[in-house]
Amino acid sequence: MNEVVFKTLKEKDFIVKNFLIKVAIELKLSLNETVLLIYFMNQEEPTLNIENITSNMYLTEHEVMEAFSRLTSINLITVNVIKKEDGTRVEVISLDNIIKQATTDITKKHTSLEKDNLFEIFEREFARPLSTMEFEIINEWLNEGFSKEMIIEALKESVYNGYHSLKNISSQLQYWQEKGYKNKSDIAKGLKSESDSSVLTELFDYNWLDDE
Repeated sequence: MNEVVFKTLKEKDFIVKNFLIKVAIELKLSLNETVLLIYFMNQEEPTLNIENITSNMYLTEHEVMEAFSRLTSINLITVNVIKKEDGTRVEVISLDNIIKQATTDITKKHTSLEKDNLFEIFEREFARPLSTMEFEIINEWLNEGFSKEMIIEALKESVYNGYHSLKNISSQLQYWQEKGYKNKSDIAKGLKSESDSSVLTELFDYNWLDDE
């Protein structure tokens, strides 16, 4: 077997991350642009080493520069100048924006799943499907900044008191917001404080002299 071919086949393969494929499809990257990204992501300190890229990725110098120009123009990669210990400066390719692109997508998925789970919790507690209007109201709570945790606590409080209406839950959320409650812990402390205050009021209001 040809020695060059043998050495080439023995070389370590490039690793392709799943999220990179998704980013490439979403942004409609060309094959050359995707290949160049794969090369950069497999380098500990990626640089625009034309000779190394052309020999490893089977691209011409023109194709490399064209792909590189396109990736920087859409701000998917950036170039940072790093100063070495010996005083020399090196232009290093930053892949942070690719990670941000993938992270944003993951976050959207997570948020979507959280919403789906929240709707399922409501339907389980109400023992019926939610109406379109009810879906919109719950979404509005989320848009207003109420956390999933607070919404669920308001739902529990409402059901515990025998109410199965979003109007009651909305009032509860507004009340907690006015009190400055932001999470389950704040709510628990607030309810305990209100309970203790109620007991003290009853004690002070009780007419001990009439008690026989």
